[in-house]
Amino acid sequence: MQKGAAIFFCIIILIFSLSLVNAQENKQYHLKLLAVQDDGKEYEGSDADLFLEIKEGSGRVFLETFPLTKFDTQISTRFAKDIACNHFKLNCNQHDFIYTIKAKTNIIGGPSAGAAIAALTTIGILNLKYDDKIAITGTINSGGIIGPVGGVKEKMEAAARNGLQKVLIPKGTALHKPILPENITNTTKNNTTEEHLNLIQYGKENLSLEIIEVVDLDEVIFHFTGVDLNHKNVSIEENKAYREIMRQLQEELCTRTAEIEKEFQKEKFILDNETFSTVEKKKSRAENATAEDDFYSAASFCFGANIGLKNALFKLQKLNRAEITKNFAKIEKKNYALEKKVDLEKIETISDLQAFMVVKERLNDVKQQLKKFEESKKEEPLEELYGLLAYTEERYFSAISWMQFFNMEGKKYHFEGTLLQKSCEQKIAESEERHQYVTLFIGPVNIIHIKEKIDDAKGSFANGEFALCLITAAQAKAEANAILSSIGVQDEAFEDFLNSKQTAVERLIAENSVEGIFPILGYSYYQYANSLRNETSSATLVYLEYALEMSDLGIYFPEEKKFLERIGGMKIRKEWWYFGMGLALGLGSMYLIMKKKGKPKGARKSELLGI
Repeated sequence: MQKGAAIFFCIIILIFSLSLVNAQENKQYHLKLLAVQDDGKEYEGSDADLFLEIKEGSGRVFLETFPLTKFDTQISTRFAKDIACNHFKLNCNQHDFIYTIKAKTNIIGGPSAGAAIAALTTIGILNLKYDDKIAITGTINSGGIIGPVGGVKEKMEAAARNGLQKVLIPKGTALHKPILPENITNTTKNNTTEEHLNLIQYGKENLSLEIIEVVDLDEVIFHFTGVDLNHKNVSIEENKAYREIMRQLQEELCTRTAEIEKEFQKEKFILDNETFSTVEKKKSRAENATAEDDFYSAASFCFGANIGLKNALFKLQKLNRAEITKNFAKIEKKNYALEKKVDLEKIETISDLQAFMVVKERLNDVKQQLKKFEESKKEEPLEELYGLLAYTEERYFSAISWMQFFNMEGKKYHFEGTLLQKSCEQKIAESEERHQYVTLFIGPVNIIHIKEKIDDAKGSFANGEFALCLITAAQAKAEANAILSSIGVQDEAFEDFLNSKQTAVERLIAENSVEGIFPILGYSYYQYANSLRNETSSATLVYLEYALEMSDLGIYFPEEKKFLERIGGMKIRKEWWYFGMGLALGLGSMYLIMKKKGKPKGARKSELLGI
């Protein structure tokens, strides 16, 4: 009887534990979405419901909408999920994500639900408690940055009608500028006084809403949950080996500047005023960067000066087509030999991989210039050929300089061919998705350079050049992200936008540095972006995007760990703890009951111990 009771008790506990697991697996997360709809005369705020179910799986994304939304909603959903997973380093590959959007009427499609989708994804994976009386409107961009959207005032009004208490809006959008259908003018709509409406004040006084501007996904999660996942002071500590090698690289390129200038003196050539001014400016910037220990930027400025000087030198030497052809032939021979040498390099660390990628990328660029010369050497004016030769020579020299980074030590990884191949495939897929996404906004003509990079990456993949494929696809993705991130950002908010992007880069570099994976390329691009900050915002943004892409290569090549380290690093979901506790309790209870039953009354201690 006691044995039967024990078994029954154990089964009840197991069933209870399994029910907890099933309940967690089927838990649904929900947020209100804010949208706008067009009634033919003006835009009106509308609401929708976003639901998320997370099941065991392999990282797939499913989207169901009622009624159907535009195609860009499907892309933005997957995009938002990926950014949330990458930004917080969530283990999303073991889950499938089922998103459902329900709206009362047809709403204007677009990526404005991106921030909400990213937030709900984070909440769901971490199973955080959250306030569903809060809504967010905004796009989600690389680095977890919240991007601007239209119709914020109308969306706020919809939030008030639905009993929400707080609305999060993108930084820089609190100053209202009404959106109008194409056939409606400010005059006919009679609301020109709203041009400078402060939405924070408007929400408080007219809608009983708290309106808060947010910059990134970290702030969004904090407002929804009260949990501060990422906001901690980050400090980038420059790797000493990187610093010394980059200093040597800078010295080589800047010494080359002086050597080319000596050729001018030797042949008694005088630079024209325009070239002289440009070169002197680059030399000055290189000196300033060197004084600040920004050796990558200094090397880049000297590289630019060298191209200008070489171009001017060839013009003054009046090289003919035969001499130019001879010089290109020499470069081709040296480039081929260096490529063979690079292919023999042993790739054991992320530093090795980055050195391999950047050298191969420069050598490939040289080959592209050689091909361009062969196609145009007969028709192209000599002036153009001089510039092409100058660039090709300096590009080859920079490849030689970057070879020094093969000497940099770091954590060892197992770079199997299949892993590098898969990382290349994944990066191509990511870049194609971004390209397709940005095409929806500005069309394909204006971003043909991104498509060309993706095609180059595919060509490298087909040729088995997986490292070259990886860096090329990463550049394409970064350039697409730069466009997506900046769409709709007002001039007055652009500085804050760049600051947020820079903070995201700094956090990523710091995190990887702590893990012993110093991102050579990511840090170099980060420094160069800072050096361009006061000169050109667009170039600054592109290099910050490059830095983001190249600062986290370790995610594609997980470090080999021993069995105990893998077990120690596993994150067990809460519901399986419930199951484990229930199982232990059930088995423990059964053991105690059976032990009690088996103990004979009056038995001696020696008999119980089996002595």
